[in-house]
Amino acid sequence: MSRLSKYLLLLTVIVFILACNTVTQPVRDAQEAVETVQSLATAMPLETIQSFATNMPVETLQAVSSALPNFGDMFNPQGEPVAEWNGIPIMSQAIAGKEFPDTKMYSFKADATVKDATDFYNAEMVKLGWSLNISMPSNDQGAILIFSKDSNGVTITITTQGDSIVVLLTFA
Repeated sequence: MSRLSKYLLLLTVIVFILACNTVTQPVRDAQEAVETVQSLATAMPLETIQSFATNMPVETLQAVSSALPNFGDMFNPQGEPVAEWNGIPIMSQAIAGKEFPDTKMYSFKADATVKDATDFYNAEMVKLGWSLNISMPSNDQGAILIFSKDSNGVTITITTQGDSIVVLLTFA
């Protein structure tokens, strides 16, 4: 995995954490996240990651998120969902979707659970020849799946939003 892919993966994890409002969770939750990120960012010393997660003030994280590209309504996609995006299937339960071509992302909202989406993508991606590299532990609030095929990678971030879920597909 290239350094750029690791950076993009770490950036995706940070966006996911911010989206789930976990930055307000106790430091203990941040340390658990650091342990997960450690397996992803093997080129970065654990001490650096721990320092980042446990010592960074919330204001700094907010500044980082404001410096990211404007993803618009990434977590509230509007528009008709597609059946497939760049060869990646979209769940039939999708009720809205939107492509973000500048960021190589597609976002869709679905009337489903995190488990439904996780099971769907674990089955469908393998059928299409993708290999599951990383599956961050999923719970009722969200999950992250990272697949690779040839020299391509895709991150599938799943998070809850009210009674539905939002799924972000990101090519690395």
